[in-house]
Amino acid sequence: MKDRRTHFDKLNTLLFGKDLRITKGEPFIEIYPFDFSSYYPEDEYISYQDAPKENVYDIRDFGADTSLDDNAEYINQAISKAAEAGGTVLVDGGDFVTTTVTLKSDVTLFIARGSALCANKTGEGYNHLGIIHADGADNITLTGGGKVKGNGEYFGRKPLFDANMTEHPDVIDVIKMRRDCRAQIRFAHESKYGGPIYFKECTNVTAHNFIIENAAHWSFRLDCCDAINISDFVINNNRHTANADGFDIAGSSNIIIDHCFISTADDGICLKNAIWLGGKGEMKNITVRNCEVISCANSFKIGTETTYDITDVLVENCSFMMTDIYPGTVSGIAVESADGAVVKNITARNIKMNRVTCPVFVRLCNRNRAAEVTAETANAVEFGKKRKKASSADKDTFDMKGAVENVYIENITATDAEIPIILAGFTQKGVTKRVENITLKNIDMRYAPYKEVYDKRAFIPEYSDVYPESWRFRNLPAYGIWARHVKGLKLLDFRCPPPRSTWKEKIITEDVI
Repeated sequence: MKDRRTHFDKLNTLLFGKDLRITKGEPFIEIYPFDFSSYYPEDEYISYQDAPKENVYDIRDFGADTSLDDNAEYINQAISKAAEAGGTVLVDGGDFVTTTVTLKSDVTLFIARGSALCANKTGEGYNHLGIIHADGADNITLTGGGKVKGNGEYFGRKPLFDANMTEHPDVIDVIKMRRDCRAQIRFAHESKYGGPIYFKECTNVTAHNFIIENAAHWSFRLDCCDAINISDFVINNNRHTANADGFDIAGSSNIIIDHCFISTADDGICLKNAIWLGGKGEMKNITVRNCEVISCANSFKIGTETTYDITDVLVENCSFMMTDIYPGTVSGIAVESADGAVVKNITARNIKMNRVTCPVFVRLCNRNRAAEVTAETANAVEFGKKRKKASSADKDTFDMKGAVENVYIENITATDAEIPIILAGFTQKGVTKRVENITLKNIDMRYAPYKEVYDKRAFIPEYSDVYPESWRFRNLPAYGIWARHVKGLKLLDFRCPPPRSTWKEKIITEDVI
């Protein structure tokens, strides 16, 4: 691999460096070696659990059978009976294929260890509501130690590469890194049905001792919910299934995610709050702690879909990593406002990272996506369709309204990093907006043992109106911290020895006041 990007290389990237997205072809069901992480500590998170003996409604008593192509009718009958008595629906005795089942208030869904609810392999019968759905329900519980299986490989197209990359090239080149990542993604086939679990406008939800396996889309989606407690939970996905996020928390408040293991293709734990996702106002009071996250995108992320405010978030005592494959995780902690949201009072502390390319990414930009999409059109491309023109709001409703403020990041150890910490506001149409009051304390960052490509650039674009991602900035001239358009930056005990071979400076600041 070349260790210097020539003027021809730069021009070629500028003119032809479009995203790789496979848009044709039938579902590709082959599983490549290392699609799933070899590190999978299920027994550290999931335990055997006795089913309750009273007020139990066994789906087999209603006609469910592992030989049937669709058990939804019988499972929903069991749910209705359990709802009348505030009881438990029991799934035991193997894998039951089902289309969407709808949980009701005061119901516990108990899937015994060794048993599962499974997606069918056609994608028909779901209407993007997922395998387990709840809308406006109160006091619902998922438990038992069993699984929801998404059969994700039946809903993506063949990736460009014929095998997963497991070795790092000789040179760190972010442009090449990004293209190599996308060449391994199984982009959506139009048959994609949705994700395993989708709860909307629910309150008092408990998910404990439960597994999601091989999601086709967002694994566990919570839209406009309140009072959610998730613990001892596992998400184990194919790491190359497009848009297979782990937890997607959208417009929801008062959330605790504790002691969970997530291995997935897209963002591990993602907070969003957008009008096209049904958001109505501020979301706040979210705690993530004691989690292990393996993600090919961002381990923990606020954004990108952000029109309404997100405040008071704590992430602590977690491990973010990549195993087996190349490239590493895009970012460890990503705090973003792209569409008009005020994102503030964010704390991340006591985090260990390994093979996370960008340990910290704090980004304010002005994509203003609400003027371009609706609930129907926003996810069109993620389901293998062509996006239509539509908008959720007038172009001025959220334009230039965003902010990122009061971000406190402490006690971070990052090994085998490959690009600097990035802190960036933006200038757009002659107006500058800065991220404000950013504190980095006790950060120990060590680089991966590879030479960095020589790629000096005359200028670094603002990228103010496009999808925000640390890799978007390509090969930056700093190796420790690159900061632009920042107000109130505090660095307290920041350590980052120079990489093995580098032409870069440790810290570069521009418009930092």
